[in-house]
Amino acid sequence: MNSVPTPPPIPRHRLPIATGVLIALSIGVWLLQLANGVSPTNPSSLTLIAWGGDLPLYTLTGDTWRLLTAMFLHVGLVHLALNMYVLAFTAPQVEYEFGSGRMLAIYLAGGLLASCASVFWGVMRSTPTNPIGLLTVGVGASGAVMALFGSLLAGLVLPTPRFAHLPKHLQPGINSGLIQAVVINVGMGFMIKGVDNAAHVGGLLGGVALGMIMAAAPRAVGPRATLARYLAAAGLVAVCVGALLHGAGKPQLVLLRAELDARRAIGDD
Repeated sequence: MNSVPTPPPIPRHRLPIATGVLIALSIGVWLLQLANGVSPTNPSSLTLIAWGGDLPLYTLTGDTWRLLTAMFLHVGLVHLALNMYVLAFTAPQVEYEFGSGRMLAIYLAGGLLASCASVFWGVMRSTPTNPIGLLTVGVGASGAVMALFGSLLAGLVLPTPRFAHLPKHLQPGINSGLIQAVVINVGMGFMIKGVDNAAHVGGLLGGVALGMIMAAAPRAVGPRATLARYLAAAGLVAVCVGALLHGAGKPQLVLLRAELDARRAIGDD
């Protein structure tokens, strides 16, 4: 007598722990900014830079850490609320399919890849006479959230390790609402001025790659297999960051940064 595979458990309505931690971090940073006198609805570009915003010029001249910190900063309460709302219904699905550790890895690695794409696009649209792309600060969790979307798309092709034992029709997938959210997020980036669509597209593509990595060899489970997936994801990020920083710190960039720092110092005085 053939046994019937057990279908995946139904996700609970409350936020999983890892998802809650990500949301708490972004809200915590915003509250910390409020405590230090930052505008709750419209912080200035200089303020965002001071708190770790991803300004390509600074990122390429020594402040590589901005690729990470930018994903926990937001341009006011509305921006924060929108990103946290989308994160709240996307991350639990990824956490359900991939597990908490893999979801966090996809979020953080995907956010870094999104930041890389944003900086790369800033360089591409800058010229010696008009370095506007180098001087546009990028912040927000949307690139990392798009990476979560991308990983779910990858999950449609490869079964995730947690559910590899189930037939295809019993494996979890994405619904039409998630697909619509992806289309809307990317589409808005092309239609609304000021949206960092490079980060959206970079995060989405990075998420697909990361999802493939996390779902590769789905029947390979255990600590070694998990570590191998994490190392592969870290390797992908390292290659992209290394390629981005190749040739960074060029004399013209260092000079431009010195000029900008001098102007900021005068403004502070």
